[in-house]
Amino acid sequence: MPIGKAGVLEGRNATTYHLNNSYRQKELAEFGVNVMNEPIVVDKNIITSYSPQTANDVAFIMLERLLEKRKLIGLEKGVSG
Repeated sequence: MPIGKAGVLEGRNATTYHLNNSYRQKELAEFGVNVMNEPIVVDKNIITSYSPQTANDVAFIMLERLLEKRKLIGLEKGVSG
């Protein structure tokens, strides 16, 4: 919620807790967020999830992105070096 309230998610896709009659999702939408009822939402450089049970999946998404970035940096060095 803090990044939604700060305006970081305005106009972007995101998710949050879906329990209690989707109260938190409705609150997030009030900040101009396109709320998706999905366990994990990736919008460019922001990853959101709707429960702690998704922590492992979020970690693997982050790891995948970091490893891909390292590969790209390695390729750039190989081309320029």
